[in-house]
Amino acid sequence: MFLRKTNAVISLLTTVFLLLHAILKAGLMLSRGRIGISSFYISCVLAGLMVIHAFISMDIVFSGLMGDETCKPKKYPKMNASTIIQRISGILLLFFSGLHVAGAIGYIQPPPVVHAIVPLVFFTLAMVHVVNSTSRAFITLGIGTAKFIKTVDIAIKVICAVTLLADISGF
Repeated sequence: MFLRKTNAVISLLTTVFLLLHAILKAGLMLSRGRIGISSFYISCVLAGLMVIHAFISMDIVFSGLMGDETCKPKKYPKMNASTIIQRISGILLLFFSGLHVAGAIGYIQPPPVVHAIVPLVFFTLAMVHVVNSTSRAFITLGIGTAKFIKTVDIAIKVICAVTLLADISGF
């Protein structure tokens, strides 16, 4: 349980830094500005948090798959659909994050078509993952009532939608 709670805290921190990163980048793209030093530090912290979160999440998933799970897929189909979306988006984010970082530091130069499509898919995946994961982190930490969790769900969906639209329009 300690590992799950640690991962929940790290995932909430990652969410905050991801949204800050996306908002700063959208603002910079919309204003045609240059990358600021604070944006660089936020990006570095975000990358570190994402790596830690990914390793802990993989450990939790693989430990659950190897152990005797009491939650059967047919028993909670709606919860399991959300879990599947969360896991698939997380795995795809690992791949797209690598491409994003490689492109940002100039290691790869994608063709124009790829450059136009991949960031949109990446931003969308990131927001889908955040929407599916944030309330679960609060539940894992035992923070809030059912009403609070529902409010968090609505708020994070609105924040992610606005951030995604800002990033798409800035791109």
